[in-house]
Amino acid sequence: MDEDMVNDPDILAKLRAFRARLDRMESQMEQLRRNYPDQWVALHTGDFVIAESLDGLVEKLEELGLPAPEAVVRFLDSNPKKMIL
Repeated sequence: MDEDMVNDPDILAKLRAFRARLDRMESQMEQLRRNYPDQWVALHTGDFVIAESLDGLVEKLEELGLPAPEAVVRFLDSNPKKMIL
């Protein structure tokens, strides 16, 4: 990996912002599943974006001018699989 990339403050800021979005998404998952079962949710900045399909979610993000690759995206499975690790 390029040493300049590792020390680039813009990259570090983007990674920190993504981590904050991820933490916020995870903290709201139970409520989101209750309110929007079997739908897709994304979080970039501000409010959650909800859609019935992944394509629909990407379209909504584009309409809002939000870069989909930087958003945290999850499917709100109403019957999530339990995993034992």
